Amino acid sequence: MQWDHWRLLSLLSLAGFAGLLFGQMMTFLFLATLVYALWLQHNWYKLWYWLQKPKKRRSPSAEGVIDDVCRLIEQVRQQNSNRKKKLTGYLKRFQSATAALPDAIVVLGEFGEVDWANYSARELLGVHWPRDNNVRINNLIRDPAFQQLLEDPFRFGSITTVKSPLDEDMQLELKLVNYMGAGRLLIARDVTQTIKLQRMRRDFVANVSHELKTPLTVLRGYLEAFSADSDSEQWRAALPAMRQQSERMHIMIKDLLALSQLETGEKALRRVPADVATLLQSIIDDAHNVEHFRDHRFSLNLETDKWLICDIDEVRSAVSNLIFNAVKYTPAASQIDIFWRQEGDNFCIAVEDNGDGIAEHHLERLTERFYRVDKGRSSDAGGTGLGLAIVKHVLQRHGANLNITSEIGHGSCFSCCFPSRIVIENINV
Repeated sequence: MQWDHWRLLSLLSLAGFAGLLFGQMMTFLFLATLVYALWLQHNWYKLWYWLQKPKKRRSPSAEGVIDDVCRLIEQVRQQNSNRKKKLTGYLKRFQSATAALPDAIVVLGEFGEVDWANYSARELLGVHWPRDNNVRINNLIRDPAFQQLLEDPFRFGSITTVKSPLDEDMQLELKLVNYMGAGRLLIARDVTQTIKLQRMRRDFVANVSHELKTPLTVLRGYLEAFSADSDSEQWRAALPAMRQQSERMHIMIKDLLALSQLETGEKALRRVPADVATLLQSIIDDAHNVEHFRDHRFSLNLETDKWLICDIDEVRSAVSNLIFNAVKYTPAASQIDIFWRQEGDNFCIAVEDNGDGIAEHHLERLTERFYRVDKGRSSDAGGTGLGLAIVKHVLQRHGANLNITSEIGHGSCFSCCFPSRIVIENINV
């Protein structure tokens, strides 16, 4: 900057001195200024010319402002180059890491176009990168379940299972998550073997249950034929225990078969309008005949008169499990409250008791098969450990949820919450 000042001052001084000698002061000053302006314009043009292709051309050399500008531009360009190299390195490492994953990874733009995909995406989804760059993913994967996942912004993070576009025998688990602002990340995993193993497990349970059902029925028939009045003291002691255990096994097999049918979808849903108030009252009447009923007090609280569109037999089975469990696991003469009420956008059947309560760490596992909070107490009560698993699957088939709250010493609350779309007005009104 100082060079420009001294250069201009020196040029004007020489022009002024020459003007004094020749008596043309203004003429010489004008010519000096014009020459300086043309010189500056020439150097600025060289700077502009260099900036068009800075990598291929040399920077202009002119001490002063132009030289300072060139130096600053070089510094910024070098910093950008270093930053670009670093980001390129990060990108290459990311691509190398994701390319090695067995799961398909597809980076999607704001409008669902393919920005990048790893090699597994080619094997699982048929998405080739860079061939399919900027192609919309819904043109490559046309499964309706995936289209719904892609179009619904509120389902991000949820998982759906579809058939592979390349192989109908391959089952893929797809997950869509937010990525880099408006972008999205599609993750696909081959779950064919997992689904196959789950199906084998369900088939095994169903087949074993069917195989055991016939001989157990014969055994129960013969036990019923015997009389507890037998002359043998040994038989009088053994027969009641044999009947009890055979009956318990019969109930367990029946529950296993029911659970298997729910999981495999063998039994179709028969949706009909159901009067919830009548249904709950009939279950309460049945609860008075449960083996463990000991003067329990029931309170039916109907806070709405809405009806349910549901499979009555399945909902009866689910709610019966909850009410009968409350009878089994609460002391004699305990209070059991049953509610039919609206909670937000859902309508819930809730069963509350004042029993011992359940520790919080057990709550998440209560719906697992054969999971018991207290193994000794559950066995004494005659439970199979399958009741809440059946409840969960029944509710899932109706698009409903099971919510469980409990506190040690203050009882428990089990709520079956149904979506409002399967609730209708009382048709008897």
